[in-house]
Amino acid sequence: MIQQIQKIRDQRAQMVRQQTSASQKQNGGNKSQQEQQKSNQRPQKQGQQKQGQQKQQKSQNQDVQQTQLTINWQDFERRIKALNELWNSYEPQAKKDGAPDVLISQFEKQLNTLTSTIMARNEEETLVAANGLYQYYPQFFNLYRHKAPPEIKEIKYYLQEIVINAEAGKWEDAAALLENMEKAWQTAKSRMQKPDHELNERIDHAMQDFSQVVKQKDLQLVKIKGEILLKNVEKVK
Repeated sequence: MIQQIQKIRDQRAQMVRQQTSASQKQNGGNKSQQEQQKSNQRPQKQGQQKQGQQKQQKSQNQDVQQTQLTINWQDFERRIKALNELWNSYEPQAKKDGAPDVLISQFEKQLNTLTSTIMARNEEETLVAANGLYQYYPQFFNLYRHKAPPEIKEIKYYLQEIVINAEAGKWEDAAALLENMEKAWQTAKSRMQKPDHELNERIDHAMQDFSQVVKQKDLQLVKIKGEILLKNVEKVK
């Protein structure tokens, strides 16, 4: 869900940039045409009609694209229903496996929050609630033995939360999470039975680059560096 929402957001941002660039070019072209009209002093009704038709077609195309760049809420509703059913099946086992009551309570409360935001079809709150639920996954994974340290998922939570805060202009909140993400990474490395030193080194550098652009408050670079960091982190096995 998080990835799907972010993908649509990125596509929208790209569309806005393209429209802005096209508008600037068109304004420049219109200015040049007006200057030429003044010089020639000849009516150009046919050209104006053609230009009007092109604008109308462009507007229609943009409306179609905007319609396509929306959340598939029916799919989200199907997913959250399945997740609630899975949780109902797993909850008794989680208690048997030693999950603290407070963890179970917090997860269930956040699951209800995510369910409500999806049913309300609120994109922003769904994104925040989905990542809020994801933060509990590492704690459940810590109940079991894994080749990849559960802190890898913790890193993904912090990374996603930083990007969400950056998109909202909450740069101080985003920067405050960098230290937690670094601690999670150091813990993950210490728990690796067979570490891939070359991969770990790439993650070290990717995390430094990501932290730097967050402190620079550059959203586009944050997304680019964040995607690179995420790809590397997901390679940890």
